[in-house]
Amino acid sequence: MPKALILVADGSEEIEFVTPYDDPRVAKQLIWGFSMSRNIRIVPDYRKVTDLLNETAHNVYEHYDILILPGGAPGAKTFCQNYDVLQLIWHFRNHGKWVAAICAATTALVAAGNWAEAVTPDGGKMRVTSHPSVKEEVEEAGWQYSEERVVVDGKVITSRGPGTAMLFALTIVEVMCGKDKRAEVEGPMVCAETL
Repeated sequence: MPKALILVADGSEEIEFVTPYDDPRVAKQLIWGFSMSRNIRIVPDYRKVTDLLNETAHNVYEHYDILILPGGAPGAKTFCQNYDVLQLIWHFRNHGKWVAAICAATTALVAAGNWAEAVTPDGGKMRVTSHPSVKEEVEEAGWQYSEERVVVDGKVITSRGPGTAMLFALTIVEVMCGKDKRAEVEGPMVCAETL
């Protein structure tokens, strides 16, 4: 069973956390909890990123298949300003693991550095999307911006915002568990047809 690590910080957007977290087909660990953007309290498996780093001898990427970053401007800003989070993103990317970011959390990918993987094998820029409010920041950092609701490029999944949270979660299920599993999850949820 794939394992996901989901980061949550003060001000993370609830729907962007809960929707990917709710899928029972991917084992998850939650780290860093506090209250979210509407003062909903989340109880994490780990209280601090450093607790997880210490427990895993800083090789967190060896224990998880995907790192998921929910958006929400205050939460994303916290991710961008935390050295341990930026290192975690860098290690996941550097070791060929999946990273998924929605809404303003795409800025954490940018803040983690414009490493070589931000360029595709054909020399083009890696495609990502985000909340429109941070589009300029993402483009200025050298990433190719897309208006698509969900973008998968390399091992990076990005999505636009709260209204795309279900599509974001289903895309994570698909890349982690396959198209058949996605169809199995999507059917009973009576999701709107995707574009």
